[in-house]
Amino acid sequence: METGLNERDWNLLLKRIADGKCTPFIGPAINQPYLPTRRAMATRWASEFGYPLENGDLSRVSQYLAVENHRYFPHDEMQKQIEAAQKPDFATANQPHSILADLPLPIFITTNYDNMMMEALVQRQKEPRRELCRWNPYLLRSHPSLLETGYQPTPANPLIYHLHGHVESPESMVLTEDDYLDFLVNISSNEYNLPPRIQQALTDSSLLFIGYRPGDWDFRVLFRGLVAAAQGDLRRISVTVQMAPLPDDASEPAKEKVQEYLNKYIDLTDRQMRVYWGTAEQFIAELSRRRQGAAFTPQASVAAQPIIDLLRLQTNLSDTFNLQELRQMAQYELRIDYETFADTKPVFIMELLTYVQRRGRLYELAEVCQRLRPHVQWM
Repeated sequence: METGLNERDWNLLLKRIADGKCTPFIGPAINQPYLPTRRAMATRWASEFGYPLENGDLSRVSQYLAVENHRYFPHDEMQKQIEAAQKPDFATANQPHSILADLPLPIFITTNYDNMMMEALVQRQKEPRRELCRWNPYLLRSHPSLLETGYQPTPANPLIYHLHGHVESPESMVLTEDDYLDFLVNISSNEYNLPPRIQQALTDSSLLFIGYRPGDWDFRVLFRGLVAAAQGDLRRISVTVQMAPLPDDASEPAKEKVQEYLNKYIDLTDRQMRVYWGTAEQFIAELSRRRQGAAFTPQASVAAQPIIDLLRLQTNLSDTFNLQELRQMAQYELRIDYETFADTKPVFIMELLTYVQRRGRLYELAEVCQRLRPHVQWM
């Protein structure tokens, strides 16, 4: 199946990275094979500690352990697991953390508890700083924010923002179901608000989610609790890298059906978001290859776009699409909410053209039309 990103998506993402206008969100799947997956850890803990329920994900199993033992029992177990983990060789070709560390970006946000991203940045001769999200009273009292001391993140001196805590402070880890609920409630209040610089990263930079799976609590909390709440008019494009939710031997129609559903779910939350269907390793390897490719320069990719003839585009849209087809193209191809557009085709076309022109998406519209109606000259 297609990965879900077209050439324009890639070029726009690469330009945002080159301009320092991209914020990676780093999730647990990027740590394979150094740490067990969340699913594997949940299965092991459920067996080891006698979890009596069915279908326990890590947050639910952790909640059981916290109730049966003590509040931070699963956090202490997670700390032991991370401290015993294999360390990556950051000199290995296509090592995911190292490729991310090469990006000229000032802020890296992670929901992982480990030090791997910090160590990768140090290996790249950068001077990273670490900050924990102060989402509970303990952190608010004991961890003053670096961002309130005058420190400004830069590509050479980047910030790693641990949104869900860090291994050195088990009390900071967002791990149990109660932790996730408290986290969401608290950061939406004025007392525990994210620092302004982090809020800015959510609203005016492209977001790049790497290492998450559909349905993971980490991703759902981020996506619905933070991204949906932030007004991201300046993001241009964001990408989430998602593992296919069905096994490799599943039928193509079944995969397409599930991916269609998840694409719609994500589209309802953030229309600037694109989904790359594949592993974190596949995406990062392709990202590295494209960044190193001599054929790509951010300025050249934009300058090479042909000038779009608005009158021709308007005429062709009117001649080759009916109103229902235009609505479907707007919703599924362009991810545009057309509900406020007119119910008549001529006015709908005018409003669609106005919408994409104001957002610099005329070429994207022409590209989609060229693919859907290849016998017509669009550019």
